[in-house]
Amino acid sequence: MHRLIAACIAALAATPALAQTEHRVLPRPDGSSIAFSVDTPAGKPDGILVLAQGSGCQPTTANANFAVMRQAFPRYVTVMVEKYGIASDAVIADGFTDCPAAFHAGHTVAQRVADYVSVLDSLKRRPDTPLVLFGGSEGGLAVAMLAEQAAPTATILLSSATGIPFADMVLSTVPPEGHGSIRAGFAAARSDPQGRTLFAGSSHRFWADILDRIPADYMARSDTQFLIVQGDRDTSSPVAAARATTDRFATAGKCNLTYWEFPALDHGMEAPNGTSHLADIAEAIAGWVAGIGPDTGTC
Repeated sequence: MHRLIAACIAALAATPALAQTEHRVLPRPDGSSIAFSVDTPAGKPDGILVLAQGSGCQPTTANANFAVMRQAFPRYVTVMVEKYGIASDAVIADGFTDCPAAFHAGHTVAQRVADYVSVLDSLKRRPDTPLVLFGGSEGGLAVAMLAEQAAPTATILLSSATGIPFADMVLSTVPPEGHGSIRAGFAAARSDPQGRTLFAGSSHRFWADILDRIPADYMARSDTQFLIVQGDRDTSSPVAAARATTDRFATAGKCNLTYWEFPALDHGMEAPNGTSHLADIAEAIAGWVAGIGPDTGTC
């Protein structure tokens, strides 16, 4: 079930030519390490691009859609941060059923955001260096929260249910007859917020942290330019949850949101015939970022 509701999006693409790829580590206060990679293009970079993956525990090098985004931003320094307990060179086949114990012991969205903050601080970014955040599925919630702290130029959320609580989003993807067991699992996680017991493939710790979070709440507290990209055939992050965010922004009179909805595309930006449109959408996203100005966004 968890694979369905928060799966990583995937697409085929070639990795762009990069002058340098560095794998780095930073210490956490609890004694563990944050693993991350920095891809630096040849010449003077145009900015920094942070890529936040969706659910699961595979390392970022196994995420094919990241290659698509890097191809669309060839002159950006690309930063990819591994989740708790995952090394950059970890060999993980499935990413859901074979996650290490360390991952389940420490992985939460709040921890992801804290790790991104630490990594960005370590880069000593100049205040005038453009910063772009991109997150897909669960990663969209992470960058929505991060935007409030990192003051990026732009934040892109792809296939992320942004306008309702995560718990409600999950329930909306499950037939009514399954709601009782799902609610029971949620209740168990809330009563065991630091627990490692697994429910639907993720720890109680993960669920307790994420259930009541609404990405739009964090987005409302940031002045970054947001772009939501949504397929209306998405059964993992339903389109109604994305539309709810546009309603929230309109009600609040906030103008820093752009919303793209693609008919017939699913969670991974695939059409019913299996054709992926992610590469074209990534290029459109890059064009949108390049064109950000005082009139970006809608009211």
